[in-house]
Amino acid sequence: MSLIERIYAYLAEHNTLTLATTGKDGAPHACALFYAVEPDLMLYFLSEPKTLHARHIGDGARIAASVECNHQDWRTIRGLQLYGQASCCITADETKVARSIYGRRFSFIARTETLAGPLSRASYYRILPTWVRLIDNSRGFGHKEEWRRT
Repeated sequence: MSLIERIYAYLAEHNTLTLATTGKDGAPHACALFYAVEPDLMLYFLSEPKTLHARHIGDGARIAASVECNHQDWRTIRGLQLYGQASCCITADETKVARSIYGRRFSFIARTETLAGPLSRASYYRILPTWVRLIDNSRGFGHKEEWRRT
């Protein structure tokens, strides 16, 4: 399997990322979000525009994110770190793509009555990774591979 295929497989195995943003004043913020991913590594998430991370993103912002699992044995640690550009899905076509990909991954969300109100106030956002580091200690302590979008 190629590196990009392994990165996609890792992202497809998990569903929550930690998103790091910064405000105009430089203050950092981190939050956990459900995400869905396309094979070309475009990630989508759903959030209310009034949240701090959504306000930090605005029409576009540089972000960092990580996806990991908790482990007690260092040999089983696997994770992923990325940098990229995040933005709100502005056009109807972008939103349609995001809704389709996200909806396939989290079909329960649309069927959950409790979420009807929050979903009506939410917008889809996308993350275009420009750099990804895949960490896999099962291949050796501190094993890392990096990918850059060209």
